[in-house]
Amino acid sequence: MENVLLIVTILTTVVSHDEGSLLISLYTGICKGEHNAFQPAIIGEIEKGIGTANGVVQTTTFYNEENGSELANFFSLRDNSSKEWNLKNTIDYLQKVCEDNELDFESEIILHLSVLKSIGEKKYDDAFKGQLTILQNIVKYLQTDSENWMVPLANTVCVDLRYLLNAYDKYESTNKKLKLEKYNDFQKKYIDVMMMYFRICSNDIRTPARQSKRWTIMFIVNQMLKVYHKIKKFHLTTGLTKTILMCPDKRTFPIAHAVTFYYYTGCKEIFEGKFNDARENLTVAFEGCHRSSIKNKTLILKKLIPLNMLHGIMPSRDLLNKYNLDVFKDLTESIKMGNVQKFRECIDVNEVYYMKCGIYLLLQKLINLVYRNLFKKFFLIANNHIIPVETIANILKKFDDPDTDYDKAQSLLVNMIYRGTLRGYLSHAHKKVVLSKKDPFPTGKQVFDKATKSINEIGHN
Repeated sequence: MENVLLIVTILTTVVSHDEGSLLISLYTGICKGEHNAFQPAIIGEIEKGIGTANGVVQTTTFYNEENGSELANFFSLRDNSSKEWNLKNTIDYLQKVCEDNELDFESEIILHLSVLKSIGEKKYDDAFKGQLTILQNIVKYLQTDSENWMVPLANTVCVDLRYLLNAYDKYESTNKKLKLEKYNDFQKKYIDVMMMYFRICSNDIRTPARQSKRWTIMFIVNQMLKVYHKIKKFHLTTGLTKTILMCPDKRTFPIAHAVTFYYYTGCKEIFEGKFNDARENLTVAFEGCHRSSIKNKTLILKKLIPLNMLHGIMPSRDLLNKYNLDVFKDLTESIKMGNVQKFRECIDVNEVYYMKCGIYLLLQKLINLVYRNLFKKFFLIANNHIIPVETIANILKKFDDPDTDYDKAQSLLVNMIYRGTLRGYLSHAHKKVVLSKKDPFPTGKQVFDKATKSINEIGHN
């Protein structure tokens, strides 16, 4: 067996462009032999040599042909055959194959296979460093190349780099302080190289449209938005989002990129309290999302449904069933019925879920809408626009807080009238609330618009 390995080692290590056919011919001849004791072992080892040599050498063909998609497939950490080569061969052996064949991407290929090895050993910090170097080298290539054929490769590498950043963050470590310091450093380096990539692509304005790198700037911004979104540093994304929104040809970006961009922009605007803008951007994201992308549509709806509720638009049961959003069913019913007590219970029960979705504070703002619906139902039953405050207090005892007294009820009514949730006035002399005879209960959108206007006026003053 040792002789077999010696023969195969000699055969596979000397393989080059011209000698590859000789190795394949030898392999074919051995396959035809009928009484060779070493036949199975030799065939297996030569197959490994052919696969490794041909696969790695092919990268030069892809490079010469300017086939960025195939290069991207080779350098992908998620699904490609280089994983198998890395398991079967040592880095030194693959480096020799690269050197013997004078490959253009020699250093990147070796780094890529080293990254795969580090991932297998769960050394995510080493894997991140190697992948970062690959991306930095590719970005330098793009800086000197006027065409965009290498963009698919750069995009694949930068996505995998972000995955490695997340993998390092999730990996358990005994020294948490050191891990946090490293993570922050990796995060900074990731943003730095992505900004360099972004500047190169955004400045590519003189190249013809088909060869321009500008079409990928939304993709680059999306990768940075995902990182900033995870660490909740939304203020750092303002310049990036403005660049895209002010771009004259933003409609030419791929739909998938646009959906991602408008989703994360909407999340940022929820955080900043710009609910109208957030609703508009999330609606664009939802409508642009492919109908088969149920998971992505569900993710968008978790943010969009509360924003629509603020405008008085409740989700249908069919919609909630379709996207498996049962967590909003009882909440929706409590708002429609004006049951304040049930509304608060829904918020408390699902508090952790709502916080993870980033909509907890947003849902708290719906309380005025619940009170409005409660009073509206009573008004329709009573059929009288003059209602004693004591009666309102009794209603609140049943559907809200059992300890509600006259003063609490009066305070709530004053607050609702001030906010525009009710139209009318409070008669202190008669201890009654007098509702407007015409449209005493504004729509959810009218209430929301008035509240937003008041906030803006306060901001300007």
